[in-house]
Amino acid sequence: MGRYDSLIYEFRKEETKWGEFLPRYQAYFRGDSCMPGARFYTQYRPYMKEAYVDREPNFHTEEEYLCFIGYDMADPFGSFDAGIEIWIGEDIDEMERHVITEPTIVRIPPFTWHCPLRYIKVNKPVYLESMLASGRFGVFVRRFDEDGNPYYPYSVAGHKPCVLEPGKQCNVCGRCFKDALERDDAMARKPWQKPGRAYSY
Repeated sequence: MGRYDSLIYEFRKEETKWGEFLPRYQAYFRGDSCMPGARFYTQYRPYMKEAYVDREPNFHTEEEYLCFIGYDMADPFGSFDAGIEIWIGEDIDEMERHVITEPTIVRIPPFTWHCPLRYIKVNKPVYLESMLASGRFGVFVRRFDEDGNPYYPYSVAGHKPCVLEPGKQCNVCGRCFKDALERDDAMARKPWQKPGRAYSY
């Protein structure tokens, strides 16, 4: 045992089942659950086809960075051939739409709403690294109570029970993703949207 063994984390080969838009195996660094005391959370995802990264606007209490480059590390600029749509704003009801068509990094300041985030065109695989300045990937979303008043629940990725296997901890594998999309598509109004308001996303 070395003095600094706790500062070295070997990536584990994680099998994910989000769909054919992502490779079967990926590498994650899940902050303090991988390295106690870490104040950084990141994931490495090559998107192979058009897909949503996140359908729902959310914000964090820490900065987040989203880095998009071509998947060919020998030519990350020449291998970039995609279009990625992201919405950003201080007000969830007045967010701006941006379309990324070149290698780009996006800074999301604390408490800034962002998403939906969607790959609208993928002619070549695109590498996404999302980086949060926190040991846990926690998000705030907007909901409305029965009287139409907004509230903002907080959840931490992976820190909840598995939807498909009660008694197990969620590891964000994506097996429940298809069911969640079907439920989402069936809703006439997304749960974060104000009743009666027209939205363009």
